Amino acid sequence: MSKIKITRELKIGFFALIILLSLYFVVNYLKGKNLFSSRNSYISIYEDVTGLTPTGPVYIRGLKVGTVEAISYNQAQDNFTVEIKVKNEYQIPSNSIAEVYSSDIMGTKALRLNIGNSPSYLKNRDTLESAIEIGLIEMVTQELLPLKEDISNLITNINTTFNSVNNVLNPQAQKELAQSFENLNKTLSSAQTISKSLEKGAPQINELLTHLNELTSKLSVGTESLNRGLDNVVEITDSLKSANLAETISSLRDLLKKVQDPSGSVGKLLQTDTAHNSILELIRDLDELVKNINNNPKKYIKISVF
Repeated sequence: MSKIKITRELKIGFFALIILLSLYFVVNYLKGKNLFSSRNSYISIYEDVTGLTPTGPVYIRGLKVGTVEAISYNQAQDNFTVEIKVKNEYQIPSNSIAEVYSSDIMGTKALRLNIGNSPSYLKNRDTLESAIEIGLIEMVTQELLPLKEDISNLITNINTTFNSVNNVLNPQAQKELAQSFENLNKTLSSAQTISKSLEKGAPQINELLTHLNELTSKLSVGTESLNRGLDNVVEITDSLKSANLAETISSLRDLLKKVQDPSGSVGKLLQTDTAHNSILELIRDLDELVKNINNNPKKYIKISVF
């Protein structure tokens, strides 16, 4: 029996085959595939797979149980088919959900299985329900979009304002504005001068305020007296109001008529000279009598000694 002769070419081919097999195992291992363990494939349909890549991990509550096998675009339905492979030791309930979420703040996407409570389990190549969690970046982006529009409008308004200011601030307006500032400085200087003057005259002002306070106190006392006087006037007015003035005035008129009546005694005294002349004669006689008494007192005054 002849021996099989191994040629040099056969050795090279066999070595190349070993290299290729080794590369295959290494590449699949780097992709997360374990060629020596059986895995089940599941299908999910997504509207958007931004950030999700093949060979990406598949988690169940933080535990890696599989990988994303492939992602394909369905142009007719305008969606994406994602195939994942999970170790067959993990049974997936039929109402479980394959959710795409952000695994870090940089927006890297991963896929997790939200395990349901159905008593039935999915089989190989079954379809999983899909869901997409809004990531932090997407949330911030949605919040910033309206703010971006507001900022754009604000910038537009600011530009319009600055353009209006530039139009207003022509050379003549700038000159007038400078003059206004100069007048304002003069006004402030005058105010400072007045303030200093008031500081210097503070003692006199305090003394004046003291005098005003004293005057106010005196006026308050005088006001009380004046009020009492007004009260008395009011009482007199009320008394006069309650008195029968008409009857009094009528009586006075009657009395004046009687006094002025020439037939009466008072009327004769007032309207004729007889009483006046008689009084004058009486005064002259009295004066003559006093003179006679002074000249010859013995004639009128007799002194008897017992």
